Amino acid sequence: MHFAMAGVNVSPIGLVLWGIFVGYVFTTVGAAGGILAGVGHMSIFGLKKANMIKPMNQILTLVSPIVGTPLYLREKRIVVPTAVALGLGGIVGAMIGSTLSSNLLKEMKTFQPYFGFFTLAISFRLFYECTKKFIDSQKNVKEANQVFSAKVKELKALDKMSEIKEIGVNFSRIGIQNTFTFAGQEFKYNAITVFITGLIVAIISASLGVGGGFLLVPFMTSVMGFPMFIVAGTSVLSILVSSTTSIANYLTMGSAIDINFLAFELIGVAIGTIVAARVSKFINARYLKLFLSIILFYIGLKYMLPLVGIKI
Repeated sequence: MHFAMAGVNVSPIGLVLWGIFVGYVFTTVGAAGGILAGVGHMSIFGLKKANMIKPMNQILTLVSPIVGTPLYLREKRIVVPTAVALGLGGIVGAMIGSTLSSNLLKEMKTFQPYFGFFTLAISFRLFYECTKKFIDSQKNVKEANQVFSAKVKELKALDKMSEIKEIGVNFSRIGIQNTFTFAGQEFKYNAITVFITGLIVAIISASLGVGGGFLLVPFMTSVMGFPMFIVAGTSVLSILVSSTTSIANYLTMGSAIDINFLAFELIGVAIGTIVAARVSKFINARYLKLFLSIILFYIGLKYMLPLVGIKI
């Protein structure tokens, strides 16, 4: 099938299948959705316009935030003031990143090496997450999340909604300095630091045409010390804000997107997201991350080595 706007001949079935893969990996691993979308657009389907690829990548990564945000809000798994601070920084950063990228990285010969650098970085991060050191460090986090989930289910069964609210996210101080409790633990952070982080992450993610979860999640878990149970929802909401801003700015600056091409991919991403939600618990995510890290390492090198005259 010929897609005139994208300028390529591609099988719709191929687009759906790739979308399923992207949706499954993004939902299971929690990162690399935009990177995989970009790899598909550039290396599998042969799109040649960098400023078309970037917003199309981000549109694919919006499926998870759109579906997930209402769910996380109902479960009180979003630290809303934190997400707001990240989102405000994200709006500014997305405008800056997309504007710079649209002008300075509009050619594939300049965009691909830049994209390749961050692809390599993500491959290293995913490989680290497969190591025993990282897995052992996450055992306590997983146990805490399981205990919290079990407690919420128990209280819901007993119809004790007031007690559910007490163990969820509850702020005692909101402003520049913020304090909240979650599951009986107290957390403090500076809103200015969060705003600046949101701005920097959005500049990078908008310039790449990705969501930015690969940067936000490590920041909130490692730097801010938030438990993963509330990190996922908080990052998803901020990504929704920054990615929407970035896409709108790309389109305003004249970037074109192929709606028909995207439609087949979005069908696949939706299917992949649903499949992952049902079967991911039966599949060892460590092996998927290891496989993905090897693939992304190869792709990152492939995009970067032409800078020094080497092709693989």
